[in-house]
Amino acid sequence: MDYAKQFDPEGVSEDAPGGSGGSSDERVYVFDDHTVLAVNVALATGRPLLVSGPPGSGKSTLAPNVARVMGYRYYCEVVTARTEDQDLLWREEMFRQLSDAREGRFGGPTAQEYHRPGALWMALDPSRDPELRPEQRERPAVVLIDEIDKADPDFPNALLVPLGELRFPGPGGTVVTADPEARPPLVVVTTNEERSLSGPFLRRCIALRLEPPGRDHLLRVAELHLGDGYDRALAEQLADHLLGSFSQHRSGVASTAEYLDTLRACRRLGVGADSPLWRSVADLAMVKSGFDAEEHP
Repeated sequence: MDYAKQFDPEGVSEDAPGGSGGSSDERVYVFDDHTVLAVNVALATGRPLLVSGPPGSGKSTLAPNVARVMGYRYYCEVVTARTEDQDLLWREEMFRQLSDAREGRFGGPTAQEYHRPGALWMALDPSRDPELRPEQRERPAVVLIDEIDKADPDFPNALLVPLGELRFPGPGGTVVTADPEARPPLVVVTTNEERSLSGPFLRRCIALRLEPPGRDHLLRVAELHLGDGYDRALAEQLADHLLGSFSQHRSGVASTAEYLDTLRACRRLGVGADSPLWRSVADLAMVKSGFDAEEHP
């Protein structure tokens, strides 16, 4: 298997699987060489890709765009303080069991209909994904575990075996495992670095840190997203405004998505680079210094 060339964002087209569909924003992601290399190393080693970086650097949108470029299936688990490692594997439908038992339709505790597969199970076994079209079942998968540091500190370590061996015990003692003939899923894990992750978990991952977008990156993203509506002069002014605000406020500044929203708002309001209103629009849409994340967790 040629791992060296398997992820190539320059080679995707609208005719490729995953190369079309979704909103315009979902189909645009500017990959730098370091990010492409990190994805390919993760694919070559079969290890999870652990992605860190400041807000607005593109952590959560990396995985779905890798899936889009490669034509892979895509699954996501957004972690909260209540998320358990079991949620990635499968959830037991207790209420359905009780309802069926009351009505005399109980099929036994290990019946398939009483266990809802999680993101990792569907990634390993596409037959458990009821929304897949037949032509998608042979495709590998990308799994996003978003904001892993929001969970209990033991959560990452509980995933070491399922992620490392791509197998875990299923309902009734069955074993869920990957098809040995299929390409294993790419697991992308994001962290906001709000809590330290354990050494064993970090050693199992390929680590990628995304930096805040620079001026050239912002302008390239704006050009790709806005097409014929791209106003370079305004895009430059807003990019400089955002970067200047970031250096002052750090946590209270917009992401790339909000930068794009500001450009769109200016265009729809008829506000150009020569209008004094562009700065007011930018301050409303991009800079959140009055709602600093450190002061308002």
